[in-house]
Amino acid sequence: MKILVCYPMKSLVKTYMPASTEVLVAESPEDFSRLVHLYQPDAAVIFSEMYMTPAWVWLPAIKSTLPKNAPLIIVPLFRDEAIIKQVAEELSLEGIYLLSAKLSQEEIRSKISLILGFIEESTGYITSENDGLVYALMSYGASGITTFCINYPILLAKQYPDKRIVVLDMNHAKPDLTRFFKLQQHQLALFRPDFLNIHTAIKRNWKSVCKQSVHMPNLYYAHAASKWKSWEITNMIAAFRKQFDYVYIDWGFCFPETEAMQRLVYTADRNLLFVRSDPFSIESSREWIGTWREKGVQCEVLLSHLDQGQPFRIGEDIALYGIVPRISESRLKESQRSNSVLVEEFFPPKLYISSLKEIAKAEYEVRRAVSG
Repeated sequence: MKILVCYPMKSLVKTYMPASTEVLVAESPEDFSRLVHLYQPDAAVIFSEMYMTPAWVWLPAIKSTLPKNAPLIIVPLFRDEAIIKQVAEELSLEGIYLLSAKLSQEEIRSKISLILGFIEESTGYITSENDGLVYALMSYGASGITTFCINYPILLAKQYPDKRIVVLDMNHAKPDLTRFFKLQQHQLALFRPDFLNIHTAIKRNWKSVCKQSVHMPNLYYAHAASKWKSWEITNMIAAFRKQFDYVYIDWGFCFPETEAMQRLVYTADRNLLFVRSDPFSIESSREWIGTWREKGVQCEVLLSHLDQGQPFRIGEDIALYGIVPRISESRLKESQRSNSVLVEEFFPPKLYISSLKEIAKAEYEVRRAVSG
């Protein structure tokens, strides 16, 4: 692979690049343009500190000179990161991988290796015999999706140790799952060019991109909050179906109903609407589910924050996925403060854990019925 790097000190370039690569270095923007025309590289790595003109000037100019399918990896300064991202999105520039300005030399080298496929050559990836199941988790807010995603997948991973499970935090407005599991360095948005087509997306080893759970080796997490296009959602889900048996997507708020959210709802195997067990929330959920039913989409309800002995009426025409009881605010705050997973605690909240186990049991029955 011919890689062209634009960096001010040629002697330091090797500290940023994978050890097995041979690169050509340009020490000025003018030299970079000249070498692009001469050698037509397979990939390019740009350090934004090389350019004194605004990103909306140099970025499209560079992209237009590179071969059409050559990936462009950008290592930005802090001051440049946001504007480069904005320019790439607004001009719809394809094939651009924008790294984080917070990365160390070693982390930059690791990301470049991952993007260009050098890590995958040695590890490869394993696909499921059958496509995995995709769950879209949505709510009107404060209905317990994050708590569910922290705890339930661990129970499921224990029940199915031979299954690969992944949880994606797509809550753009409130990425609490990312904060809890510290997923800032495991962002799918970095690999956005991979989702241009399904063939590229499937080739990536997504397990190496995600963060492996410290509790279960078959459980993974990733930060996936971004302003995705609908076709990116399609290719992302198709790729993750091939490499994982269960895919849980924390979408968060079910409004506004963007093109990406609609694509997710139509693509997922099961759409779960998390609903607080008060009359107003239940009635709103009935209307929302009814509207989607008219569009040919089936949604199930996970009823949350139910007090012990509290009656509820969700309606016979609404599919109930499960019920989870209320957890006291003080109990949740203590768990968040100590970064503790409830299902792994020595004295977990019994009613909540029992409800998750009931959901896992029902999941097992459904899975067995489908496979049998």
